[in-house]
Amino acid sequence: MSVVVVGLGPAGTIATWALARAGHTVTAIDAGTSGSASRAPLAAAAPTLRSAAHEEAVRAPGPQAGRDGIGGSKLLAAPQSYRLDPWTLRMRTRVEARHGPGVLPPGTDVRDWPIDPAELHEWYERVEHLLRVGPRPSTEWTRGLQPFEAPAAASRDTGFLLRQAVATGRVTTMPGTTVLEVLTDRSGVAGVRVHHEGRIRTVTARAVVLAGSVLANVRLLLLSGLGGPAVGRYFMSHNFLRVRGHFPGVDLDRGSAGPATATAVAEYDADGIDCTREGFVGGSILQAAMTGPAPSPDPHWGAVWAQPEQLPHRDNTIDLDPVAVDVLGRPVARIAFALHDDDRRRARHLQDVMRDWLVAAGAVTTTAEEFAAQPLGTHLYGGARMGTDPETSVVDGYGRVHGVPGLVVTGTATFPTCGGRGPVQTVEALAWRSATALAAGLR
Repeated sequence: MSVVVVGLGPAGTIATWALARAGHTVTAIDAGTSGSASRAPLAAAAPTLRSAAHEEAVRAPGPQAGRDGIGGSKLLAAPQSYRLDPWTLRMRTRVEARHGPGVLPPGTDVRDWPIDPAELHEWYERVEHLLRVGPRPSTEWTRGLQPFEAPAAASRDTGFLLRQAVATGRVTTMPGTTVLEVLTDRSGVAGVRVHHEGRIRTVTARAVVLAGSVLANVRLLLLSGLGGPAVGRYFMSHNFLRVRGHFPGVDLDRGSAGPATATAVAEYDADGIDCTREGFVGGSILQAAMTGPAPSPDPHWGAVWAQPEQLPHRDNTIDLDPVAVDVLGRPVARIAFALHDDDRRRARHLQDVMRDWLVAAGAVTTTAEEFAAQPLGTHLYGGARMGTDPETSVVDGYGRVHGVPGLVVTGTATFPTCGGRGPVQTVEALAWRSATALAAGLR
């Protein structure tokens, strides 16, 4: 059966590969072009931003960080490959079981994932075997707690999977093509309307997999009028933290390894922090990273990074701007996003821990970068979250959009919670799992 996959980052390449191996014909579409290292102007038009719903939104100076094209933003990142802590998938149940009701902050709507963590574990195993995920050596200058080497894939490029899929003869690629709308009929998905080589045309299909970024997926659902009342709600971001330490007279040799080389600790992720005492839920993996490959201008400075959990607050949303449009006259995404008290408490606590780590490792002075909202960062989440209730979620546990047969969403837009670790391996595992289920249902 014919399937359209929209977006050829890690989720889209794995979905295309799995569908082609299962015998389905796939049209693989991406707005980017070969060699591009930026966002495509139509698919990723700069959104408008505001910190609250009562404010007037202003146009962002640029699109979300990252790139379009085969391989997606993973090509710009360190190929670290973390599994989410099972606690993240059962946050609400685990928090209430340990601390009782009322601990989760007002204004949040935390829901458990509709996936068995044990089943997701099996898909993690498959991804790690396929992409040859293994640990990297730790940096020599970090120590403390119970450190471990940050796991990483052998390569950040999943394009080889697309090449394998094309070799089956069942895949047609359409680079430089923007999907404008998902088309439906009485039975469900009917195809997509695209902008290709300056013209608008229709590509028919029995199923469509949206495998783009959060903003691209959510905006396309909104422009298509699909997904129900929860589309665009519960938007989250990893608002990154970094604390730097100065080690005078010590050459940290930060240019001797690639950017994936890092020593990490997990004691402050998931439920590693007493939320009843500290006033927040969740934490982050902490990483002391080489941040290579280029040597630092000052080899005596090192850094510890964090990507703190953010809870799904009801007032952090994505919708369509009523005024601002892209070059084709389509509304751009409008983001309402702000940090909350629990975000700030979590950040302060983690920064204190990061300073202590650097000092224990020998840093004479430390400096923390300002904690700021990052609604256009590389790790965005939510807007099409999974769940069982169509009023509070957009897709089921397999990424299938409620009430729209044949429409599947993959990627971090479907995450009910984001955790304190990089998302890429979870994205890849879920994409493979969703594509396998879709392929079986199309037979």
